[in-house]
Amino acid sequence: MSSARPIRSPSGNIIGAVQISLDITDRKRGEEHRKLLVNELNHRVKNTLAVVRSIASQTIRNATTLPEAGRTLSNRLISLAKAHDILTQQNWSGADLNDLITASIKPHASIERFQISGGKVWLPPNVALSFALALHELTTNAIKYGALSNAKGKVSISWKLVGQKQQRRLELEWRETGGPTVGPIERKGFGTQLLERIFASDSAGRIVLTFERSGLACDFRVNLFEPNEAEAHFPSSET
Repeated sequence: MSSARPIRSPSGNIIGAVQISLDITDRKRGEEHRKLLVNELNHRVKNTLAVVRSIASQTIRNATTLPEAGRTLSNRLISLAKAHDILTQQNWSGADLNDLITASIKPHASIERFQISGGKVWLPPNVALSFALALHELTTNAIKYGALSNAKGKVSISWKLVGQKQQRRLELEWRETGGPTVGPIERKGFGTQLLERIFASDSAGRIVLTFERSGLACDFRVNLFEPNEAEAHFPSSET
């Protein structure tokens, strides 16, 4: 930015001018960066509130008592908050899968009950949030009804990456053994609905739940490319 200022004589007559230049490139760049950050924060807050609304609505709808709804909702929101903490530490660039699994399990169960194996995988933010809730549901279900409901049951979590670049896919397997004999479920709770639908869109991948007699098996097939709208894939609160 530049401007011209007149030079005046003692009598007030204009006898010349001086050109003044001021480089405001850095200031404009800073203002644009701040605007970008505010817009990004606004986008994430709206996404998070939509997720919380969906979780709260379906938790209350599927609970049998108000105290049960309160406990379940609190635990699900804590799980979501822990995933946010991990993403914040990485400036929302993503999350390490092994770190996310550990953070999702430790508040609820002993890590010694799990056999965890797989290479290093970096999850995009939207996939990390979805996985955090899915792992929370699987862990709490195992504690209530599955392999973690007794003293000898085990859970195996293993994964591998398939494909390259924009075609990369994460294949993760959750296997429960040593728990009570599993039979077909008569009523799907919100946890089961969430697990079946959280990665249901074509862009996200898919998930298959199998109620084997030896224990619950859950197979994830999740695409790891970042969609244009970096939002987690959560079920609508209206369904």
